Amino acid sequence: MLQSLIEWLALGLATVSLLVVIILWRSLGRVRSAAKEEREQLLGKVESLRRQLVEMHSGTIGMGQRLQAMEGLVNRLQDNQQELSLQDPERKLYSRAAKMVELGADIEELMAECELPKAEAELLISLRKGRP
Repeated sequence: MLQSLIEWLALGLATVSLLVVIILWRSLGRVRSAAKEEREQLLGKVESLRRQLVEMHSGTIGMGQRLQAMEGLVNRLQDNQQELSLQDPERKLYSRAAKMVELGADIEELMAECELPKAEAELLISLRKGRP
């Protein structure tokens, strides 16, 4: 009798163990499936971000090239401006006169140093004094 009870208990435990294994196996299958879906979603997001990065990189390269072109243009314009200011002696004269007015020169000094007529010297002084 005790032998038969032990056999029934052993059979019951084996059955319960089998059911637990089956339940765990199914759960593992669901977890694997969910993990696979999540992995595919993450891979899709990574690919999307990679494409965005490539686009931004291309845009950055284009902007860099445009900035270099603009820098070259600005440098050429500065060179041209400097050449023009050196070629025009009257401009140098008026620039010097304006600087002298800023430093406090009077009409007689402007007329003597810059060879300006009195009316032009007066005009320069009045224009410069009108500035803040």
